[in-house]
Amino acid sequence: MQTKFCNTCKTSLQFFLKTGYLGCPDCYKSFQREIESGIVKIQGSAFHVGKRPRISDENKMLLKEYQRLLSEKEMAGIEGRFNDMAEIAESLRNLLSELMKRGLM
Repeated sequence: MQTKFCNTCKTSLQFFLKTGYLGCPDCYKSFQREIESGIVKIQGSAFHVGKRPRISDENKMLLKEYQRLLSEKEMAGIEGRFNDMAEIAESLRNLLSELMKRGLM
């Protein structure tokens, strides 16, 4: 069996298979088929799909309320209701402070 090498850094496929280390970014292109087959064996797919972070229902409600207040403030500004806009801005500041304490913003 003939050993494959990276065209750029001359790292061999055997070295990669033995150590798991690649020599340079071009190794990914040179050994793409072998790398992908290994990834598929490990995680079942060649593509990362990720996970969504878990968030409590209470935190979801707070984030929705923040978005609602932002929209309401914008509408108040468009309609010229500047006193309402100031009150909404104060509510937004308080809610933002709470969201920051919870690590959501």
